[in-house]
Amino acid sequence: MTDCRFPRTLAVIGGGTAGYFAALALRRRFPDLPVTLIESSAVPIIGVGEATTTLMPPFLHHQLGLDIVELFESVRPTFKLGIKFVWGPPGTDYFPYSFGDAAPIESFVFERDLRFQSVVSLLIDADRAPVVRAPDGSLLSLLPSLKFAYHLDNEPFVAFLAQAARRAGIEHVDARIVSASLLADGEGIDALRDSEGRDRRFDFYVDASGFRSLLLENTLGSPFQSYASSLFCDRAIVAKVDPRGPVEPYTTAETMDAGWCWRIPMHGEDHRGYVHSSAFLDEDAAAAEMRSKNPGMGEPRVVKFRSGRHRDFWLGNMAAVGNAYGFVEPLESTALHMAIIEIAYIVEGLARRPDGRGASSYPQAASRAVGAHWDYLRWFLALHYRYNGRLDTPFWRAARAEVDVSGMSDTLDRFRREGPWLESNGARVAIVDDPTFDFGGVMTLLLGQHAEGSHHARCRTSAADWNAALARNRGVAARALAHHEALDVLRANPRMLRQFVQARSSWCRAECELPAALASRL
Repeated sequence: MTDCRFPRTLAVIGGGTAGYFAALALRRRFPDLPVTLIESSAVPIIGVGEATTTLMPPFLHHQLGLDIVELFESVRPTFKLGIKFVWGPPGTDYFPYSFGDAAPIESFVFERDLRFQSVVSLLIDADRAPVVRAPDGSLLSLLPSLKFAYHLDNEPFVAFLAQAARRAGIEHVDARIVSASLLADGEGIDALRDSEGRDRRFDFYVDASGFRSLLLENTLGSPFQSYASSLFCDRAIVAKVDPRGPVEPYTTAETMDAGWCWRIPMHGEDHRGYVHSSAFLDEDAAAAEMRSKNPGMGEPRVVKFRSGRHRDFWLGNMAAVGNAYGFVEPLESTALHMAIIEIAYIVEGLARRPDGRGASSYPQAASRAVGAHWDYLRWFLALHYRYNGRLDTPFWRAARAEVDVSGMSDTLDRFRREGPWLESNGARVAIVDDPTFDFGGVMTLLLGQHAEGSHHARCRTSAADWNAALARNRGVAARALAHHEALDVLRANPRMLRQFVQARSSWCRAECELPAALASRL
């Protein structure tokens, strides 16, 4: 039976981004709660670029209160305005999955191209960022009004988070946890045992142990539910390459023979990763294909993963975050996105304990809600594989024929019959509320890949209204600075960065980007 008392002590098992996120969020929300983070210095940090979603800036700067100027000085993030998908029908160039408000249906109807769906998509097309030069020559930041995410180099980012944790008074323990014991009733964690045989006891545990899933799977036995019938990939060949030009304000997802390859642009180098299926291509062949497209590529590493989630998110006196609970695959940068959402559910659940607001039933409700969110992402990502006709290889033929998209069957049936429809005109396509992977996102994927039904596309906007809106957006994009110029301007003018966080009208403060609103509905 779940103990509904507020914990007197709490431990986060595992460092890395998800672990530090959990520790910082819990410490900030409950400043009197002793929080301990346990990680082993013998486990190296994976030095790769992290592509994020629009949940990241509000989480870092609003929920955690981390200084944006310090982030830009110590981590040197680059902007991610969306994803450039080298994807879709053979012979086409690319389509953008751009963040924020957009008009994918209108762009497809009037231009037969999604590059014109928003100001942000035009910035992606021109390699420009949300800082514009006004007619009088002054510089204006559009950060408060145009949604964006970050590209983050993992190693300096984790160091930045570790420093913030020290400042917050989070106790850090350097130890390797090798096992855990159960409470007498078997419904929670009693103690952790480290490699030197010491037991460490806490009232509540957060499992951030990554794919090892030490507490959730290996100790509490929550079964793993595979997504392999929808998502075939299970390997990533990761390497750094020389940049191909000025740093780009987007992630690139490029179709490959047995999967796809990401490009995350950082200062002075690009981070590349070939996500593929080992059933169709072995690691040596995948590395060779990747090297052929990236001359001068550094020494590659192999990252193995499985797509799926565990049955339970919260069991007894433990909840799991990040890869310890679930993982789909790197496409669309969902890992940290979901870690932020999971943390919101943990914070909300603990906040209910002092006054008993459904505290006893909350863990089960949270497990259902988090599981449903992951399941939705499974179907959302499966659309990328079912409809990508760019290459005719064994992997892609199998993907188009066999990828399970049954969780989207009603949406796809309607799309085949009618083409895209307005969100206000009919059933929702998403079973969860997600500000990044929403109705517009589904329509973007289906139209961008010219899925069956795209020829029915129509909209209620007149050609005159569309042309006027497009002209305005083009005017803004034409005055925008190149990405590298905008980054230099922002670092030299910290007031612009602080304005993004502090302005009352900034989207950084909008409820829709704060997952706590989802958790509070349970």
